Amino acid sequence: MIKVRKIIPLWLTGLVNFFVAWSSSGAGLDRFSDIITEKDNLSVLEHVKTLSSDYYSGRKLASQGNIDSQDYLVTSLKADSIPAFNNQYRHSFTKSSFFQSKQGTNIIGCIQGTHHKDKYIVLTAHYDHLGTIRNKIYNGADDNASGTAALLLYAKLLKDNPLKHSVILLFTDGEEVDLLGAKAFISQQKKLLNNVKLNINLDMIAGSKNTKKLRFLSKDLPKILSSQQLDELNQLQAYFKKNSLTQLTAGFRRIKSVGSNVNRANWLMASDHGVFSKAGIPFVYFGVGTHKNYHSELDDYDKINKNLYLAAISVIFQQLVYIDNAMYEVAIPD
Repeated sequence: MIKVRKIIPLWLTGLVNFFVAWSSSGAGLDRFSDIITEKDNLSVLEHVKTLSSDYYSGRKLASQGNIDSQDYLVTSLKADSIPAFNNQYRHSFTKSSFFQSKQGTNIIGCIQGTHHKDKYIVLTAHYDHLGTIRNKIYNGADDNASGTAALLLYAKLLKDNPLKHSVILLFTDGEEVDLLGAKAFISQQKKLLNNVKLNINLDMIAGSKNTKKLRFLSKDLPKILSSQQLDELNQLQAYFKKNSLTQLTAGFRRIKSVGSNVNRANWLMASDHGVFSKAGIPFVYFGVGTHKNYHSELDDYDKINKNLYLAAISVIFQQLVYIDNAMYEVAIPD
């Protein structure tokens, strides 16, 4: 059980210095994860359970269940006093075809950084899923209520303890339909893109009960981190591979997706991070890869790996904080 502590000064005073001390002493990172309390763990699991319930009917783009899930996200952000991005939470876009047009809606919050207020880290997680198919609800607990709930928790943590860079919390719609929400954000925020330093994308971070590994993929990090910092990040990730329930592992297996006609061999474009990458923005993508419940009616709350999920949330958050501090160190001369 993680103990609730009133003050967690470690990450606020700089993870870079801590990591140097850790790497030389061999001490663990357990204390660092204490910012996430047992109450937070229960809250994030409740978010997953709610968003993947039958009430939202699989959250398909432009469906009533999708609209209701938008309301849930906005209500949750307001409850934690998370500022809206550009003074509004809902940012709509249109999917047009020969026969009809459908409206999608990204939900976006923004937390101002302490040092680089005009430089941004964009955290993404898509909240849409497949809806109801042949009278079976595809609830998408792992895909991607898991990532969506994690972003809601991170919003709460960062509101109380902001990073050095500003953080945009982007809950995308239409990811299951050609990454539409991420594409809409890039199109609508062209003036902002030069100031977006990094995208961290969470898509399926809970897996099934048999899932043992959290995987990650990154590209273009040398644009924002020095060679020494990249080496430190690699060491941190290697530590998590051996000393965390996530067994954090680089890369994804190249297999054809279960329950889908989509070939996920091109993991660089498998989710919203691919859109940011095409815009020249470095990314880190976290997910478990495909599993037996992927894109099926079996992807329900009671079938996710809750222990892996809670460990993944902590491991991802610690890497976020490290990269934020490391980018700040690189940017100091500017």
